[in-house]
Amino acid sequence: MKTTIVATLVFGLVILMGCDNRTAELEKEIVKIQTQSSTLQQDLAARDKYIDEVMQAVNQVYKDLEQAKSKEAKLVEKTQGAEGQVSFTSAEMRQSVLDQITAIDSNLKENRKKLSSLQKRLRASEVKYASLDEMVQNLKSTLEQREQSIAVLEAKVQGLESTVAEKARLVMEKETIIEEQKNRMNTVYYVVGTRDELEEKGIITDEGGFLWGLLGSTTILSSGVDRAQFTPFDWTRDETIHINGSIDEIVPKRSEEFFALAETEENKADLTIKRPDKFWQDRYLVIVVD
Repeated sequence: MKTTIVATLVFGLVILMGCDNRTAELEKEIVKIQTQSSTLQQDLAARDKYIDEVMQAVNQVYKDLEQAKSKEAKLVEKTQGAEGQVSFTSAEMRQSVLDQITAIDSNLKENRKKLSSLQKRLRASEVKYASLDEMVQNLKSTLEQREQSIAVLEAKVQGLESTVAEKARLVMEKETIIEEQKNRMNTVYYVVGTRDELEEKGIITDEGGFLWGLLGSTTILSSGVDRAQFTPFDWTRDETIHINGSIDEIVPKRSEEFFALAETEENKADLTIKRPDKFWQDRYLVIVVD
């Protein structure tokens, strides 16, 4: 009887000890699983943060490239419009365009640094993301296209300056020629002097008459007259000639309805032209004074 009781007690003790060991193992397994779960959650959080940071950087570069493309399009439009404009030769406008190109180029260089940093980060990552690699590589290709386009645009602006400068020179030459022609058309000539002075200089001579020209002769302008002896006069701007002396005769003769004579003071007079288009049909005027 005693033997049976002892055996039962020993068996029960063994069972209890086995249960305690099993409980300890379960507790260890639970702790292990909890640790693994916590580590996994941390890894997932780190992965999400990593992907989020990469995507933010990618989106910022994409946004910058879109802005660069828009600015470039505006500059292209401006330079194309300036090709036919002389105003593009102004240093301010040219420098403004070049400054904007420089700003775009600087922005592109900053984005190149960002992409380079992203690529290093992706290569260093233990977990590889093919889609992220492809996205960054596509952005890099787009960036290279923008850089090439900006380089071409800058070269075009640099060359455009000489092209427009040549056009400006040709326009200036034409304007100078037109202005000279206009001045020639608007310039007439007059000379004032006594009859003896004018005849001595060969400016006037007598024509016709009888008794060796003593009667009925007409005073005319000599042929081959020297223009240097005349005073230039812009008939589109001036209308009055101030004369020292008393006017005796006007050669060639003009209709009196085209001008008016007035003595201003002793031995001085003004010849005022009322119809310059008619009065100056003869471009040379000789005023004979006493």
